[in-house]
Amino acid sequence: MKILIYGFGRMGLTHFSILNGLDSNHDFYVIEPNKLLRTILSKNIKAKFYSDDSALKESFDITLITTPPSIHLQLLEKSIKRGDKKIFIEKPFGGHTNINFDDINVTKNIYIGYVLRFTPSIQWVKSNINSQEIKSIHGQYLSNTIEKKPTGWRNGHFSGVLNEMGSHVIDLLQYIVGTNQMDVVSSKKESIISDIDDIVEATLKTENDVSVSIYLNWVKKDVRKPIFEIEIEMKDGSKYFIDQQQIKKYKPNGDFIGIVSLTDLIEHVPFYLRGTDFTNQMIDLLDNGMIMANVNDALGVNRLMNKILNHENNIGR
Repeated sequence: MKILIYGFGRMGLTHFSILNGLDSNHDFYVIEPNKLLRTILSKNIKAKFYSDDSALKESFDITLITTPPSIHLQLLEKSIKRGDKKIFIEKPFGGHTNINFDDINVTKNIYIGYVLRFTPSIQWVKSNINSQEIKSIHGQYLSNTIEKKPTGWRNGHFSGVLNEMGSHVIDLLQYIVGTNQMDVVSSKKESIISDIDDIVEATLKTENDVSVSIYLNWVKKDVRKPIFEIEIEMKDGSKYFIDQQQIKKYKPNGDFIGIVSLTDLIEHVPFYLRGTDFTNQMIDLLDNGMIMANVNDALGVNRLMNKILNHENNIGR
C-alpha cells in the first residue's frame, strides 16, 4: 500500500509509527520542507522523503495531511486531483473560517482526525446510550496549556481553544447526539493570554430540541493535566458523567449506580503508541472508516465554531 504523509512533525511521526507498526510492508512517501529535518529522518526512517510534491503524479492509497491548518485546503485539493483513494486530515480541519468547500465531492473517502471518538468510554456511550432519549448534554475541556502568549499561526484565527480543543468536544457532542444541526442560543469568549480565545462557553439547541452546552478553558491554572468531560442527562432523569478514564452512572433520584472504568473497556491492539485510540483510528482508516469523522462531520464542526464566535451576543475574532 502506498501512503503519503504531508508534514512530519509530532502527528505525522505518530501516524507513520502506528501504520508501520501495523504493517511494515507499506511504502511511505513523506513531504517535509525542512531540509535539516528531512536529512536526519531519511537516515533513520524507512520512507522516501521529498521537499515538495511536484514529482508525485500517481495516486496514493492513503494520504495523511498533518500540516498546520492554513494549508489543509490546498493540500486536500491536490490530493483529490491526484486521485488519492483515502485522505486523512488532522484536526482542526482548516479552522473555523473554512465552512464551505463547494468543490469537494463529499462522497469521497475524506476523514478528519477527531481521535477522541476512539476513546473506549466514548465507544461505550455509543453502544449503550440511546441518542433519542438524551435530554441534555454538556462537554468541557480544561487545561493550563497556555502560560505565555503563543506565536505564529497558534496566535491567529486558525488557533484558539475553540479551534484546537473545542473542535474535539463539538465533534464528540455531534457524534453522541447524532446530528450537527444546532443553533447557538448564547456564547461568550475571553482572551486572557493570547490574542484569540482562551475561554469559550456556549449554549446550543439541536433540531430535536436537545440542550447542548460547552465550556472550554486552557488557561485554568489549577488544572494539572488536560481534562475532557461529558455530562449526559436522559429524558427519564438518569445521568452519565464521562471522561477518558471512566463512566459514572446515576439513577433519576440521584442515587449512584456504579462505574464503568477504563480497565473494564480496554482492548488489546496490535501496536500501541499514545493510547489505543490512536491505533484504533489508524485501523479504522485502513479498514472502512466507519467510526472516523468524515468531511461532512468536520464541516459541521467548523460551521458551529463559526456560529459560536460570531453569535450576536459575542464579538467574532
